[in-house]
Amino acid sequence: MLIYIVRHGVAAELDNEIVEEGYRYLTVAGRNHCKIVATKLKDLKTEFDLMISSPLIRAVQTAEVFASVLKYNGEIKTAIELVGGVTTARFMQMLRRYSHHKSVALFGHAPDVYTFALNLAKKNDIKELRMHFHNSSVCKINYDMKSETGSFDWFLDANTMKLFKG
Repeated sequence: MLIYIVRHGVAAELDNEIVEEGYRYLTVAGRNHCKIVATKLKDLKTEFDLMISSPLIRAVQTAEVFASVLKYNGEIKTAIELVGGVTTARFMQMLRRYSHHKSVALFGHAPDVYTFALNLAKKNDIKELRMHFHNSSVCKINYDMKSETGSFDWFLDANTMKLFKG
């Protein structure tokens, strides 16, 4: 199973108008940058069988932008496990529910996107990703559910648009 872990795009900050984390939405610049990153994935011939997002607005909007650019016609599912703060066991339980898919995109939040990537690709030394998992960044991991082992394929740093291969 190919797993693409995506951090949501740049969102509006909390202020007098937006008083709760769950209401933070993508900024115009955040949407535009998501389009640029998704276009890079399109250039890499990336396709998703399934897209799953945190139910928080900024993650769903990020998934919608990626879906539009990549011509994904399926449903964008939401999973509470992608909101953040869940155990690895609960995250893996969610992944098992969708293990019949060949390629899945997961849209979530920092620092969990880093933790998910690290836990899925335990054999690889990808600790440096924590410093570079900027908004809209994408990590591709090839994961075998039967053996519960994964390997790091690549990481796209959305700030520099550089692709780091495993």
